Order: sequence, then structure tokens, then C-alpha cells
Amino acid sequence: MATTKPHITTSMIATLLLACASAAAGTGGRSPITDKVLLPAGVDNSLLKYFPPVFAQLGGSCAQASTVGYVFTYEMNRLLDRDASASPANRFNYLYTWNLLNGGSDDGTFSTDGYSAGYFNGIMTEEDFPKQTSAYQFSWASGYNKYFNAMHYRVASTISIEVADTEGIYKLKHYLYDGGEEGEPGGIVSFGSAAGNWRFDDDYLGPSETGYHCMLTKLATEGAHAMTIVGYDDTVECLTDDGQLTYGAFIAVNSWGVFYHDRGRYYLPYHFFLDRSGDGILDMDVTGVNVKYEDPTVVFKINMDYTSRDDISFKMGIADKPYSELPSNNFPVSIFNNAGGDNGMQGALGPSEIELGLNFSDYASGTDRMDEPKFFLIVSRNRRGNSAGEGSVTSVEVYDYRNDPFHPTVYSSPDADGSPLKWGDNIFGIPTTPLKYTSASPVRWLDKYGKPLRDPFVVRTSSGRYAKIRFTGYDPSTGKITFEYVLSGDEEGSFVRK
Repeated sequence: MATTKPHITTSMIATLLLACASAAAGTGGRSPITDKVLLPAGVDNSLLKYFPPVFAQLGGSCAQASTVGYVFTYEMNRLLDRDASASPANRFNYLYTWNLLNGGSDDGTFSTDGYSAGYFNGIMTEEDFPKQTSAYQFSWASGYNKYFNAMHYRVASTISIEVADTEGIYKLKHYLYDGGEEGEPGGIVSFGSAAGNWRFDDDYLGPSETGYHCMLTKLATEGAHAMTIVGYDDTVECLTDDGQLTYGAFIAVNSWGVFYHDRGRYYLPYHFFLDRSGDGILDMDVTGVNVKYEDPTVVFKINMDYTSRDDISFKMGIADKPYSELPSNNFPVSIFNNAGGDNGMQGALGPSEIELGLNFSDYASGTDRMDEPKFFLIVSRNRRGNSAGEGSVTSVEVYDYRNDPFHPTVYSSPDADGSPLKWGDNIFGIPTTPLKYTSASPVRWLDKYGKPLRDPFVVRTSSGRYAKIRFTGYDPSTGKITFEYVLSGDEEGSFVRK
């Protein structure tokens, strides 16, 4: 788009936008943007090794294609200094979150819902998630190791930047430049707009630092879509509908493949964020993400067979006694809950058997104060959708990696025997110590086979009750004595360590 009007210079743009600097929203990870720096004329983070190759999304998965396929992949590779193109293990599968959220149909989702799944249970890589050739497979992965691997790659927090004025444009540019961390690669963000009847100039030949030849010239008014902003170019020139020459554009990446736009990229002029007088649809809020890599510490492993996953939801729990029948604390599970439609557990084309992993790591610290914790899994069965499913839980185990990350301690539930799931709550207890027994004799201590153990002390109270006590340990360096007792009237089989 040639013009005879004088070009605005980089220094003029910087002077204008530096006056508008302020903090970007968000917590953790990248630093808030509060300083004022001289930004370069152009930034294109899609050329960095952290950004994956442009792909063509399946179905209505655009929100997850942007947030997981592009943004989460980029940020995790930036954190770990990995090349996204080097291996499918370095790219994260947007279909993993989409199939958890779309209700078993080709529907759109919200970007933040995918990040919620990534916050709780991590996000699965393209290496671990099954490949799909159709949007209508709605697959869930099966395999404990796949879920365990995903739990290493988690969302820490999200970042929201409002781009509704020159101040917002500066904040987003600064975030794209270095994310508020001097000397570091910048971030990238997701945004939403309509995309049904937009217009482009596919032969833009005007000034450019970044070299693309496709520019959005008219916002769409129909067809919701999510895309990704990966950079900016202050030197790009564009005309508004009333013929006014404006300068600068963000670089947007679509998820419709490399044959759309210019290798999947196009210029999104700043003026669309500044002038909202028309009827075009463009979201003023953009979303980035902070990520973290960490080792899971306590993980539930579940094997089950069920024919309509819409019916099923999960909770995890904990109690401090091995004989507890109910958890004293329940913890929510933000994935798999009444989701996935009237399909078997692995999707429309998959079997009804599945092996799942649920991350208990965030709640595990509460067990440190318990001598004999007992874990619980609650599987709720409530009819949803058009058909009632049926099936069973065949095993529930807890893997505790806290003492040895390579050789976890494994606890199993005796309740997961393959019995058909009943309507309502099905409770599976996973004790970490075996139940202990004592005899009713006030003067002898017998094991569960009736064989006498070391004679205990017997103490009788003035009311006629008694306690039998045996000593189980002595530390001469501290003088600490450990003993167990049973008080008459207590629940049979209970032990209390003092």
C-alpha cells in the first residue's frame, strides 16, 4: 500500500507510547510491566525456536488451538529452552483439552477453561496424546504414564492485558518484547474476534520490519474465532475506512494452516483496538500464561470401564485413620467431571475401558501431619445426557513419590473389586497402613490370630474402665518413649500412638 505521505519514525512512535507505560495484569512468572523502555520497531516471536509450526485445527477447537497449541507450547519451551520443532514431546496437544471441554460435540470452548485443566492436571504432549484425523473422535487418552508426564507441565497463572487505548497497546508490545523481564524473550497471547466476513489485503507492499504481505483491512461481524498475537511492527502503514493513514500492527497467527494469509500470519492494525465506532467484533482483552515445570508427588491411578462418560464425576479425599469410612477433607477434580458426552471413556471411536491419572500433589502436604493417612476416591454416577451408562472401577491406587521419585510407594484400594457402580457416590478407600487388631481381654494383648504378644501394662480407672498399654520404642538420646494403648469403650481395633 504505497503512499506519498511522510513516514512516522521509530523514535516518534517510541516517544508517544513510552508516556503510556503501566503495569500489565497477572501474577507470578513474568514480571509486571511497570518500567518504561525503548521498544524496537518490530518483534516476531513466531520465528523463535519455542514457537511450533503453524497447523490447521480440527473442528471448533480454535480457543484451545491458540491457548494450548501455540501459547502454552511457546511458554513451556521458553521456560525449558527447548525447540518446539525438534520433537512432538516439545509440543502440547490442543485436542487434549478440547476433548475434555467440548461435551462430546464439535463445539467451541473458552480459553480459560483449558488453562484450568492445565492448572490442575497439566497438559499432555503430542507424543502422548493419540493422533486424531477427525474432530468427531473426541478421544481421551488412556495410560497412567501419559497423565503422569502431563502433570509435569502445568499452568501457574494467567495474564490479562486490556488493549483499548495507546496505553494498552504499549503494555502488549512490551509484553511481546520481553514480558517485563529485561533480556528475556517476550511472551505471546490469545485473542478473540469474529472471522466470518473479514477482509484482507493479501498483497501488502508497504513499509515493514517483519516482512509479511497480508493485512486485515476490515473486521468481521460474525463467526467467533480465537487466534494468537506473536509480535508487532510499528512501521506498517494502513488506511482506516475513512481514509486516514495509521501506523503499526500486531502480528497475528491463525490456526487454519500455512496456506491462509501469509504462511498463516497477518498484520492486525493497532487502529482496530483504538476505534470501536464500527460494528466489527474484536475482543479488547488478550490472555497470556505463566507456566511451571514440577515433579508430581502424589498421584491417583484409576482403571475403570464405563459406557457413558457424561454420567461420571470424581473427588479425592483424605482422612487421618486407617479405619475411617469417609474422608475428613474432600478436594475437587476439575477435569473428567460429567464431560465427554454419551461416549465410552476413550471417546466416540474408542473402547469404554480407560486408565486415568489424577494429581493429588497440591493437597499432599496435609498428610504430613497424619500418622496413618487414608486416601479416598469418590466416583459419582449420575445420569446425564440421553443414555444411562454402566460399568465399574476395577482398581484404584495411590503412587507416593515423596520418599523416592523413581520408586514410589504404591497403596491399593481393597474396595475396587470390579463391582458395578451404583447411582450416587461410590467410595474407594486407599489405606496407607493395614488395620490393626487387639483382643477384648483386659490383661493380654493378642494379635489377629489370637497369639499373645508381649504382655502389656494394665491400668484401671476409678470408674472401672481400664487401659492396656505396651511400649513400642525408646530413644535414649531424647528420652522419648513411644507406646500404644487401647481404652475400654473405644472402637475395637483402634490404636493411638503417643
